[in-house]
Amino acid sequence: MAATFTVWNPSTGEPIAEVADGAGADVDRAVESARGARHEWWALAPYERERVLRRMGDLIEERRDGLVRLESDDTGKTLSAAVDDVDFAAEIFHFCSAHAARAHGEQVPLSERGTLCYTVLEPIGVVGAITSWNSALVIAAATLGPALAAGCAVVLKPDQQAPLTTLELAGIAAEAGVPAGCVNVVTGGDDTGAALAEHPGIDKLTFTGSVDTSRTVLRALAANGTPSGIDTGGKSPNIVFADVDLEASLDPILRGGLTNGGQECCTGARILVERTIFDEFVERAAARVLGMRVGDAADPATEIGPMVSAGHRDRVAGFVERAVGQGVRVHAQAEAPTTGFFFPPTLLEGVTETMEVWRQEVFGPALAVGAFDGDDDALEKANASRYGLAAGVWTADIDRAIRFVRELDAGLVWVNSYLDVLSPAAPFGGGKDSGFGSWLGVPGPLEFSRAKTAYVRGAPTGGRSDRLSGGPRSSGGLGQSSGGDRPTRRDQLR
Repeated sequence: MAATFTVWNPSTGEPIAEVADGAGADVDRAVESARGARHEWWALAPYERERVLRRMGDLIEERRDGLVRLESDDTGKTLSAAVDDVDFAAEIFHFCSAHAARAHGEQVPLSERGTLCYTVLEPIGVVGAITSWNSALVIAAATLGPALAAGCAVVLKPDQQAPLTTLELAGIAAEAGVPAGCVNVVTGGDDTGAALAEHPGIDKLTFTGSVDTSRTVLRALAANGTPSGIDTGGKSPNIVFADVDLEASLDPILRGGLTNGGQECCTGARILVERTIFDEFVERAAARVLGMRVGDAADPATEIGPMVSAGHRDRVAGFVERAVGQGVRVHAQAEAPTTGFFFPPTLLEGVTETMEVWRQEVFGPALAVGAFDGDDDALEKANASRYGLAAGVWTADIDRAIRFVRELDAGLVWVNSYLDVLSPAAPFGGGKDSGFGSWLGVPGPLEFSRAKTAYVRGAPTGGRSDRLSGGPRSSGGLGQSSGGDRPTRRDQLR
């Protein structure tokens, strides 16, 4: 009997599915399948690939309600958050479809008469993708859409804790017209991911997960010289200046740190508040946190759902317990159900910049609040992090906003909002320990492409041309003679 693992509903703690636990042999078959099917996909006319990708987005929209419920049951996302994710996944495929028909190389001007130089874009080949559980459908779509648009075949390895919508996405790809074998999903745990990262048959691998695991993945990729794109989260600053309207801004500021129970790589859970309004902000935030509705993700009234698993809930609790042991005060903590994998939204005060809870990614609903004095202090404290993914700035001063966009060490910066808007037309990615590479936007499909350069001349028609040299125009160079005909590039290299 084939090995399986159980998928649990985080809200109820009950099992919802049994899924195949893939082994190295399954990875081998998936990669072999992708390598065999990639030429069929790339051979399709660009407008046909565009039609297939657009159909994938359409099918996601048509199955919106079922995908929303499945993503909510699988990850613990609230229904409203799952709706946003399903809609965004559809937008990803609609946006990426345009690349398939419009991507092109360029003509390169040369001084050499009679030579045409141009580039063409070709798919990098077979893409492996190890994805995370927190936004399972969106992360899978953010790799699959650009990779398919570039003409690649893909092998997806979703996280064990939330594989169900990725499996559905593979079915949607087949129904939309992606050739059989071009999109493969191998479910399993760490060993399955390691087998994919180590496989010599993949041409690029993308990884979404923790910094520590990414180091292991990169070492495996180095053995085969496999290129990669890495997204490893963040500890993003959310900077609040005294000139903002706190009444209007408080909810979106807190939402920026508590979206999906804080289980998002971009969350602004490191809140920096200008000292002159610090006490007012903390009191207002505490009152709001205490009133938050924590409960079953399937309940439309729920604001904060569960953690993805019991183990992750305990991990988040450990961060808070250690912070309290260092003298941090739990200023406010909401109530949470005792059934399921819940951790209540928590507001921490008295956090210093050397503490673990301020510097490390908690990936849960624990908001750490600190004070700053003036613009320079805010920038220094915001940038004093190993991460560089996202940041938020709340201010009525447009000059200040523009300065902070320029000087913050972050790949994404929101001004007077936080996580309220994301577009597949804009690049997503960060720097430092947050990873490297671009997801989405115009650069997204280019991450899965390579440029080929061609130098084209007509066939020789007899006699030696007086202009056959591939060397510098006239100022001397490799093998240039002092007079008469200059040697060809082939002559020069003999």
